[in-house]
Amino acid sequence: MPYIFIMIKKVVFISIVVLWYASAKAQLQFCDGILGPAIFTEDFGTGSNNGPALSTTVTSYQYVNAAPQDGEYSISNDSGQLGSWFSFPDHTGNTDGKMFIVNAGFNAGQFYRTPINGLCENTPYEFSAWIMNVLDGVQNVCGSSEIPIQVRFEIWDATDTILLAVGAMNPKYADQRPTWIKYGLTFTTSAGQNGVILKMINVGAGGCGNDLAIDDISFNVCGDDVLIATTVGDTVVTNCENDPPQIIQLNATVLTGAPSLTAYQWQESTDGSTFTDIPGENNVSYTTPPLSMTTYYRVKLAGAPVNLTNSSCFSYSQIFEFRKVVVPLAIPRQNPYISCDGELVDLIVDVAPGTTAFWYDNATGGTSIHDDSIDYTTQVDGTYWVETIDISSGCTSSSRVPINFVNRTSPAVHSEDFLLCPGEVALLDTQFPIGFYRWSSGENTDRITVDTAGTYTCEVTNLEGCTSIASFQVDFIEVPIITGVHVVGDNLEVIMQNTGDFQYSINGLDYYNLPNFNINGLLQVMVRVKDRSGCDIAFYTFDRIEIPAFFTPNNDGYHDTWEIYNIEAFPGARLEIFDRHGKLLKQINNLVVGWDGLYDNQPLPSSDYWYKLHYNNQIITGHVTLKR
Repeated sequence: MPYIFIMIKKVVFISIVVLWYASAKAQLQFCDGILGPAIFTEDFGTGSNNGPALSTTVTSYQYVNAAPQDGEYSISNDSGQLGSWFSFPDHTGNTDGKMFIVNAGFNAGQFYRTPINGLCENTPYEFSAWIMNVLDGVQNVCGSSEIPIQVRFEIWDATDTILLAVGAMNPKYADQRPTWIKYGLTFTTSAGQNGVILKMINVGAGGCGNDLAIDDISFNVCGDDVLIATTVGDTVVTNCENDPPQIIQLNATVLTGAPSLTAYQWQESTDGSTFTDIPGENNVSYTTPPLSMTTYYRVKLAGAPVNLTNSSCFSYSQIFEFRKVVVPLAIPRQNPYISCDGELVDLIVDVAPGTTAFWYDNATGGTSIHDDSIDYTTQVDGTYWVETIDISSGCTSSSRVPINFVNRTSPAVHSEDFLLCPGEVALLDTQFPIGFYRWSSGENTDRITVDTAGTYTCEVTNLEGCTSIASFQVDFIEVPIITGVHVVGDNLEVIMQNTGDFQYSINGLDYYNLPNFNINGLLQVMVRVKDRSGCDIAFYTFDRIEIPAFFTPNNDGYHDTWEIYNIEAFPGARLEIFDRHGKLLKQINNLVVGWDGLYDNQPLPSSDYWYKLHYNNQIITGHVTLKR
């Protein structure tokens, strides 16, 4: 078979930080048909260190650990072995993947040779390799004297006497960006040939330029492009779940060129990945047994029947699929759906990827009431049916899934606001005794008792699944706190520490909304403040006079008389003094003078004496201590 050498360049730009790289290949496949399994590959290994050196039977160039000069090479994961070269990874981009990096010798000639064994006679193959000019074209260190890279590929028979194929790449000057390009050729082995020799020859001379990297050398069977299809050309046949088993006649048709592989072996698979031979099926046509489950078919092709068992000799056709479509049933997100108080409700189902749902009002037949949707909105009681359809095949589910929809009434619950006196508790009662309860405070009974102010809610669900919210506001009345009074003349104002809905009194009987009073004629004022609910009363006593608790009538000039301070503001006030047995000892009408501790002009002994102070209708009582 004459050799074929093809190169079509396709450039793809990839941005890495600020530097743009490109990867290109002559074409995806040089073979006109379908490539079989790889028979030989060389990717030069992986690793963070350079090397190891190739065998001297593979190359006559000198190995160096770095910076190869003319006639030298290195094995590395970085093409930037010299400062004027691109720093770029291997063709596949594998972590620490290595490549064969060559600085071409001054004299043109062979720089790579390797035998390829285990081939089959009368079989077409494809050879390919990825090559990159590593010289950085941006630096342009060679100028107009740059020598391009140019490699000639030769395929020889195992005796190294018969040239089977040859092809040379076009001269390739330095790129502006690192560019891997795939080169290759095809050849066919002759009768009795089971091995070849690959040679790579440097066509250009050494000097400035002619620096290259080679990676991913591969040999594959070049099989015919064979289509497996039915008599009407279908490559996929769909069989729905309820359809009967199906028998299919399949034909293998060569799509490109004349058949070069004439031995056939039909294969089948249940997963499209692992295939097994079908015994005795070696023709271009095959009739399946009755098929009731997903099955895949392909043909293994070789140049001779004996080669069908040697992976170095055969290739595969395209794959035919018999697809048994079982459409999964819809899964309701809940069932039944409940509408409370006539509200609209979305009935929702989940369906498998690639399927959709249609809604019906009966189990079989009829017309869809809602197409191609996983949800249906309604407020009408009843049972709805969901049928699932496989979008690609049109197959339907084996049955419809029922979804029940019912209308119910929400529970009638009790809500209330509480205003409590300090220390009291509130009974929060939903007044719905049969149901399920979830209080905002964590309880789950129909009623709770609380002693803390706040807003309390209870989610009450009846046995039909409808829910209402009972809400309670609990507040406590603020106890009045009197700070004092402010008196100007006969006007008194009660001063409060806090504010509230308070009422004020100075006689304990009459309460007013304002804290202002006229206290004309009062010796002592008893202020009372209460809240309107009557929870508590605060007291505050204000004396307009000052009555000393003791006096010492010993003529020392200090406290010799018992005087009531500011009594002069209350003319007409009189004082009665008693001993501990209640005997009236003295009545004083002129209180400005005070009492000197005498009774019948005789000094009274040290003791406590009781008094009554009379003014208008007010009487103030107490006791005073006389000390000698």
